[in-house]
Amino acid sequence: MPSSVASKSQSDRPGLYRPGVDHYASPDRRDAVKQLWEEPVTFSILKAALAQVPGSMSLSVMDIGCGAGEGLHLLRALRATRSLPSLPRLTYRGLDLDESLLQLAARTHHDEDDAQFWHGDIRTDLPDTPFDIYMSCGVPFSHLTAEELRSTLIRLFSTVRRNRTRSIVVIDVLGRYSLEWAPQWKRSRWPYRMSFFRSDERAQEVPMTFWDAHSISTCVRSAAAAADCRIERQQLFDRSVMVGRHTATGDFNPGLPPYRTLINRLEDGEMVPTAQLRAPVVDQSAPEAIRAFFGRFAARWNDVLDAAEAHGKVRTLPPAVAGPMLARGLRAVEHGLASGLGTGHSLSAVITLDERT
Repeated sequence: MPSSVASKSQSDRPGLYRPGVDHYASPDRRDAVKQLWEEPVTFSILKAALAQVPGSMSLSVMDIGCGAGEGLHLLRALRATRSLPSLPRLTYRGLDLDESLLQLAARTHHDEDDAQFWHGDIRTDLPDTPFDIYMSCGVPFSHLTAEELRSTLIRLFSTVRRNRTRSIVVIDVLGRYSLEWAPQWKRSRWPYRMSFFRSDERAQEVPMTFWDAHSISTCVRSAAAAADCRIERQQLFDRSVMVGRHTATGDFNPGLPPYRTLINRLEDGEMVPTAQLRAPVVDQSAPEAIRAFFGRFAARWNDVLDAAEAHGKVRTLPPAVAGPMLARGLRAVEHGLASGLGTGHSLSAVITLDERT
């Protein structure tokens, strides 16, 4: 079994997420886009996973790459906001390599349900005991190579088969075809830096793997076959198509407008010139399905902007009203058209496994 957070003195990746401690401890990280654009998608992912769990008085959750315990916060927020008031009592275990984030998690969530935070490597230290949900958020699986992810899933799926449970696996990774890094679309693994962290300390550059619908589905099917485990259902979700954090940093696609910054201004009651919000034209060398998606998306997104420009009443409204109105229209496009192709900042796969018979 992985070690508890108190029994380890240092992580195998010293300093990698030190800036992340500042970021996850900062209330400023929950900007308007995170609250209104991103978290509703995250809640939809979690509700899709929870809907597959048989009814019970308790729910066991293994949070893989738990970091500062964001997954536990999100699960409890479902109950607190009454989005899922029937959420049962949790038995929660979080696993991560970074000692400083685990300590922050333990301080933040020490009195909530049955929660423990363990130091361990997601590639080798997943426990043999069964869980209803194996969740991830914050793209921990993107740290792994494609073969490492396949091997990790084989071990996880084998645990489900051995314990003969119905278990849900949520795989959260970076989307390969996010607009934030369009110049890198031809590569599936490259050096990435979480420069959006709200910290005075510079985040380190690390190799990360980027996934689309085809590659993640192929990896999952291959792992399930190797573990002789049956996939009952798979659902894919994109998050942050137009408003990923690196649209604001500009680090990986400097020519992209700072959409996240502009949308935050709208949500905060400031009117932004619609010309600054126009959807970009996608490189014609992108795969056909990706070009087709962004073509449809851009048409709908720009339709909202055209309607706002044409509607004389909008121009006469105070910015505190007009800004959020325009943001709401654009948000509806993002939430309504996200396709699960890997075109957002992150891509989540909800995998249902049932080995009870």
